[in-house]
Formats: sequence, C-alpha cells, structure tokens
Amino acid sequence: MSKLDLIELQRFIPARVKYTLKPYYRKIFSNKLVVLLNPTWRCNYRCSYCCIVTKFAYTSVVPKAGERSGEEWVQGLEKLPPAAVYICGGEPFVYADIPVLVNRLPEKHSLIGIVTNLSQPASVYRKIEKRIHLNASFHREHTNGEEFLAKIKELSPHFHIQVNIVATPENLLVLEQISDELATAGVDLHVDPYVDIGFHYSPDQLNILHRYITPDRKPETQLDFDDYSPKLCSAGRNYVNFAPDGSAYTCQGGMNYLHSPLHAGMAEGRELGHFRLKNLFDEDFRLNTEDVLCSMPCNIACDRDSTIIRPKKLARSS
Repeated sequence: MSKLDLIELQRFIPARVKYTLKPYYRKIFSNKLVVLLNPTWRCNYRCSYCCIVTKFAYTSVVPKAGERSGEEWVQGLEKLPPAAVYICGGEPFVYADIPVLVNRLPEKHSLIGIVTNLSQPASVYRKIEKRIHLNASFHREHTNGEEFLAKIKELSPHFHIQVNIVATPENLLVLEQISDELATAGVDLHVDPYVDIGFHYSPDQLNILHRYITPDRKPETQLDFDDYSPKLCSAGRNYVNFAPDGSAYTCQGGMNYLHSPLHAGMAEGRELGHFRLKNLFDEDFRLNTEDVLCSMPCNIACDRDSTIIRPKKLARSS
C-alpha cells in the first residue's frame, strides 16, 4: 500500500488496539473527513432500545420513497474530499442498492465498515464484491446466539466481522457468556454502553461493564446531557451525517434535536440552525470551513468520538 489505509489495517489488528488508536486516526490516516452515511432508516427489527426505529421512527422523516439510489450516492460522494465512510441506518442491507453503493464507492474514500444485524440471507451480503468490515450487531430480542454465530461463520470467508452489542441492563447479565462463546469462535466483541436520557448505570453494573469495554468508551464521563456550555465543535467540517435523502447534518445528535421528540425538551427555545447543512445533492453543497459554536449536549456517542470539541474560552486563548 502506498499509504496507510484503515480498511486494510483493521483486518489485521486486534479490536482493542483499533479502538485504542481511535482518537489518533486523523493524525495517522490520510482521510480527515468522517462520513456517517444512512442509506435507509428502515429496519426489519424493532429493538426496544433503538432510538432510530422504535422510540422514534425516523422513516417518518425520510421514508423509503425519499431514499436516494446507489448510483446517486456514488455520484454525490464524488463531491467530497477523501473520507472515511461508515454506513449505518436502519439496517443497511434492507436497502436494495447497498451493493451498488459499496462496490462503486469512489476510490478516494475508505469504507471503514457497515453495521448490520446479519438478518438477511447470505446471498444478499455476497453481492458485495469487496472484503469489507462488518460490524455485526447482536440483538438478543430478535435472534439467539447459536443462529447469530452460524451466520458469522457462513460470512467470515467473505468479510472481516466483529460483533457489537449494546450493554443494556439485560445484556449485561449475559456478557460473560457471549464473550466466551465469541472468543472460542475467534470473533472479537465490542461493547457499547447504553446511552439514553435519564439512564445511569449502577455501581455494580459499571463493574461488569468495565470488564468488557474498550478504551474509547468512558460511560461515566463520555456524555453529559446537562452540558449546555458553549463549545467549539468540528462537526460539519471534518465530520458529517447524511440522511437517506442526502440531507446533511453536522452530527447525528443535531439531527435528533431537529427531528426527534425524544430530545424536544432539551432543545426547546434554542437556536438549532447550525446543525443543518444543505443537501449533498444541491449544486452549492459545501462542508463547513470553520468549527461551529454549539451549546447543546452531545447525545450520540459516535458524534463525540469523531469530532474535536473544545471549550469556547480555551479555544479563543490558544
């Protein structure tokens, strides 16, 4: 390789090493822009803890009829500078054009992964012609460990697969069993803390969680839903979130503040226009050239992971 490429490197480094390096990605890799791409918000699961499908149906914002085609995404992404693209949703593999989007992704971009619940037939996944990284989300409300592991084994010859699970209170009770079964099968497990307004882990739950959590996750301090202090944030400049119709937001959290009633009380009476960029398919679409001043709490963990956030006073004095 002429340059370090994350999609290639992550096939060979352990998960814990990858997540330890996460804060330094922009210094190590050439792709300075991180793109969170949602080709669909549709999903065949209805997980009780999902804020995209169950708690608030984002398909009411962009339904199937409003989704862009794979060909449109390929052309639209040509507008962007070299980016690390992560595809999520919804369930991306219920979007029929996912093979077009992935197989024809402009070469200047790196696809760092696709999140999927692995529920679709293997033939659907095999339409992807590249050995890409799949973040396989294990949702115990809809599948059991035996079925899930069987699908991983079936797809492993074609993809690099890591399992992700949300550490809800129910899942915490079986993390040890899940971790042991996956380790026996040679599969890495990544545990995400459960994030929700008003939810806090008990000390006993935190003790369990910290046995499995990676260094990039700090559930006690990572998200503060009461942090209304003014902050300079790079979202919209080196991190951008695209909805299925191409609408662009500085971050997933900002999109929540603009659309989701779950966050309406937090956002009431506050200026939220800075969260919305133009549509990727507008002729005059541009990323921000400067950090934005934001006083809203970060309500999505991936936003804080992928942006540079500084207190306003410190930023001015530096």
